[in-house]
Amino acid sequence: MSTQEAFLSRIRRALQVQAGGSHAAQGEPALPASVPESAEVVRARLRPQRAALVARLQDELRAVGGQVVRVESVAEATQYVTQLARQYEAELVVRWDDALLEMLEVDAALQEQGVDVSPAAPPLEDSAAMAEQRQQLRDLLARADIGLSGADFVIAETGTLALSTLPGQMRGVSLLPPVHVAVVKHSQIVESMADCLAMLQDEGRAGLQDRLTSCVSFITGPSRTGDIELSLTVGVHGPGELHLVILDDPSDTEI
Repeated sequence: MSTQEAFLSRIRRALQVQAGGSHAAQGEPALPASVPESAEVVRARLRPQRAALVARLQDELRAVGGQVVRVESVAEATQYVTQLARQYEAELVVRWDDALLEMLEVDAALQEQGVDVSPAAPPLEDSAAMAEQRQQLRDLLARADIGLSGADFVIAETGTLALSTLPGQMRGVSLLPPVHVAVVKHSQIVESMADCLAMLQDEGRAGLQDRLTSCVSFITGPSRTGDIELSLTVGVHGPGELHLVILDDPSDTEI
């Protein structure tokens, strides 16, 4: 059988299976069945791999220019963010409206050292005022020194952050300021893109309906731009630095 005939034969078999037709003819290999894992299965599979996943994530993200730090307490996470703000002499930090960031109480810590902190508040419901507030938020993000966010999940095999765009969690926080800092729990680290998609669609996940979004951003390292001469420049069309803070808390529960 020629290569072309084999290719067409596979297409015919696939169409038969999709239409509920007969299976592959005798002597022809059956197409492999691929059934996506449920979020529950993914959690069970990843749980014993947690230490290896964190180590791989660190290697992969550092390889693309990201910076990774593991902390064992909320206080350590807060200290890292405030030290970073001091290092870059930050005057304005814009952050997500996020439960984990609220737990860090980072606003008070930053304000103590003279840094203004502004949440990325959702636009007003009033349509006349919505456009104005969106523009104000864009202007604020353009002036910010650091964008502070959480993440839905982090993919270990590529060092990629998955961030949903939601009220109070504008994607501009991770795109406009020159430094992007993301804080996650170690339980948010998954192995692959397939694992990430399974977890994002988890029907048992708390508040799933409220978390449905029209945009999920996948971020791998700092922003990179390549020109026609294949010259790679970092930080032209996005943050020049990406810092990932992993809260490695033994008392943390799976999400």
